[in-house]
Amino acid sequence: MDQAPTNQLWPSISAKHNLQKVVGNAISVLASDVTNRAATFFLYLLVARYLGVFEYGQLSLGLTFFQTFQLLAIGGMKTLVTRQIAREKQDTDLYLVNGSAVTVLLSVGSVLLLVLLTQVMNYSPATTLVILWLSLGLFPYALSMICDALFEAWEQMQYITYANVIVNVFKIGLGFLLLLQSHSLHLLVILLFFCHTAVLGVKWWLMLRHITRPQIKVDVSFCVKMLKSTVTFLGIDGLMAIMSSFNIILLSKLASELEVGLLSAASQLLVPISLVFQSIMISVFPRMCRSYEPSYQSLRRLSERLLELLLAMVLPVAVVLFFLADAILLFLYGNQDFSLAAGALRILVGVLVLRVFTQVLGRVLLASLQEKKTLRILAIDLLTTVILGPILISQYGLMGAALTSLLARVVDFVQHYVPVSRMFSKIAVGNLVWKPALASAIMAIYLALGSSDNLFSTIVLAGAIYFAVLFVLMAWSVGGVHQLKARYLFVWSK
Repeated sequence: MDQAPTNQLWPSISAKHNLQKVVGNAISVLASDVTNRAATFFLYLLVARYLGVFEYGQLSLGLTFFQTFQLLAIGGMKTLVTRQIAREKQDTDLYLVNGSAVTVLLSVGSVLLLVLLTQVMNYSPATTLVILWLSLGLFPYALSMICDALFEAWEQMQYITYANVIVNVFKIGLGFLLLLQSHSLHLLVILLFFCHTAVLGVKWWLMLRHITRPQIKVDVSFCVKMLKSTVTFLGIDGLMAIMSSFNIILLSKLASELEVGLLSAASQLLVPISLVFQSIMISVFPRMCRSYEPSYQSLRRLSERLLELLLAMVLPVAVVLFFLADAILLFLYGNQDFSLAAGALRILVGVLVLRVFTQVLGRVLLASLQEKKTLRILAIDLLTTVILGPILISQYGLMGAALTSLLARVVDFVQHYVPVSRMFSKIAVGNLVWKPALASAIMAIYLALGSSDNLFSTIVLAGAIYFAVLFVLMAWSVGGVHQLKARYLFVWSK
């Protein structure tokens, strides 16, 4: 008689423990990403204020190349290492050492390719020098990503945060002093290289202290095996890299650094909420991998709950950015010229919403060992971007670049939805969307009819309206608050 209640309580206790662990890891990943993005954004602001628009465009272009080629330098190793160590932790040292060796080789190739590309693009010597200095940071950055893969597989993401926060504090402080004293963009990008190196050093120290002390012995045959295993991931990351940077690079050639800066300014406003749902997906991905083994049913339920939760977070942000684009840009950048990015921002919020679906459905494909489908999807996405980009950007400039991103994301969504829907025998998108969509629509009415003179109070009140309506709808739809809690506790119960 006494045993039954204990058995019934055990899944709930386990779920709560997992919830605490996943939430802690999600917060760690989010804090790490926030400090990285905040430091980068702060440097953007410093360059804009102390150096000017041209240097702002140079830095934007240089960081775009860095972010593109960092995916090639990692070569899909991070995803492969995370997945394999999450399943077989006893192989941690094997994947750490050999994964790092392969990453060094890929980084060399990435830097050489970037040098060749800068010559082909025929940028000015000053811009080329900025790009090349930033490219040297690919070596320490790619190696630190292998450390991140290990921390994520062990679900010890707090160590990623420790390293990034410590170095970013120094990056911001030293960057401010450099620009204040020297007004030199080149010194700033040299500082960024040393910061990447410092992050790698701190992560290795934390790994040696808390996770493992590997013997540095490279197995060439295993490296070749890893390289073959990651060919698909390399293709995925390579296509993602090209697609993510194609519009900006094309815009830099067909327009100017001004348009590049405006597109970057609009894109920066999407970063905070993107970091939130990306951090959640990173923290839940190991559980998605484990959910795949027993049946698709468990993975389907987990994916649907994630979609519903993430849409509830993203839709209100998209509505606020759409209606208050001009006011937010002016408030954040303090320069009326940045209001020229408002139209592009209103288009890009559609990209933000669609990314929720592709983030979750893309992880489903990876967790179920269908990365070749992901590679095919990205190839078609890239083809769409390459075809539409030159046409729209040459005709409409900044707005054309934003439209290209949106149309490519629509194609991306359809390609993700079809195979996952077949795998799950259907995804009830309407059931997942209607509650946050209705709450967002009510909030949109308030924003459309109300005044935005006081930006802060307008956003706070709009958020209060949204969450009040959403809570009532969600509690009513599942039969009460307790049922609502149980419904989403499932996400963390694996």
